[in-house]
Amino acid sequence: MPLRRNRWQYEQLTDFDRGRIIGLREAGWSNRRIGHPLGRSDMVVARCWQQWITEGRVYRRGGHPVPSRETIRRRLTEVGLRSRRPLRRLPLTPHHRQCRLDFCRPRATWSVTDWRRVIFSDESRFSVSADDHRTRVWRRTGQRSDPAFIVERHTAISQGVTVWGAISWDTRSSLVVLQGTLTARRYVDNILTPIVLPMLSSRPGAIYLQDDARPHTARLSQQCLQGYDVLVYRDVAGSSTGGHKWYATPNI
Repeated sequence: MPLRRNRWQYEQLTDFDRGRIIGLREAGWSNRRIGHPLGRSDMVVARCWQQWITEGRVYRRGGHPVPSRETIRRRLTEVGLRSRRPLRRLPLTPHHRQCRLDFCRPRATWSVTDWRRVIFSDESRFSVSADDHRTRVWRRTGQRSDPAFIVERHTAISQGVTVWGAISWDTRSSLVVLQGTLTARRYVDNILTPIVLPMLSSRPGAIYLQDDARPHTARLSQQCLQGYDVLVYRDVAGSSTGGHKWYATPNI
């Protein structure tokens, strides 16, 4: 039989026909009995009834099919988007940004030889919090610093441990676990005298870089570092002193 004579067999069921099938099936008719007056096979009737049983609908799902997770991931990869952790940073105010610029601009022309002389030091607090840093973002390579993919974090007081350390071009200090509040006396006795001063003495022309936290800028700490090149910069998280400043050797 020519295909054109059977074309009606391949036409989609109308919503009215689907309703008739459901009604007759609920009335107890068999698939074959229902399909004969509709000109449909018992298999078509069975699929329509099964769709009603499993999905609770008889109409065809409109639009395009829902893509799978693998298809979505493949398409994102094709355009350069990958799942990455967002960059975390302190919420910087315009004043904080200005302080950073004021610190960086005078040293923009420093060479590698200049930076090799610098000993960077800082304290860091490692907190035990509910944030497991598992937040992910979809971004392209080179977009790490884009504000749209950054999660800001605050340095609120929480359970954790604070450590101090220093690094330079080719060496690093041991970590010092800070118990309790860091005072100028503890800074001198536990950090400057046993660790920092030997590092400065063994590296002629070295520059000790620290922020302007109160224990660092206290008179006792300054007296301990007298005669050495020390560079102090403003803490971007905010502190009581204004701007970055120099002391000991202002010609650095």
